[in-house]
Amino acid sequence: MKNRPLTSAEKKELRGLAQLLKPHLHIGKQGLSETVLTEVETALTKNGLIKIRFESERSVIKKCSTKIQEKLGCECIGKVGKVSVFFRDMPESA
Repeated sequence: MKNRPLTSAEKKELRGLAQLLKPHLHIGKQGLSETVLTEVETALTKNGLIKIRFESERSVIKKCSTKIQEKLGCECIGKVGKVSVFFRDMPESA
């Protein structure tokens, strides 16, 4: 399921909403495991907009962010320090 790319205006609005959020997950120095990816998937499905705090070096954070985007079909809409904000359209309620 590939989403359409967000416009810069949409990203700006979502970043504004994300300022009020607390991080849903804290990813440690061990990085991404299948369990962590499952938790990220659950949070994205439930909320659509999530914040993740990384406890790693910047190069590791970049790799983890890329892997999350590729595996889960979401988009990183902003990064500040060691915190990244991810967005994915929520599925339609049946």
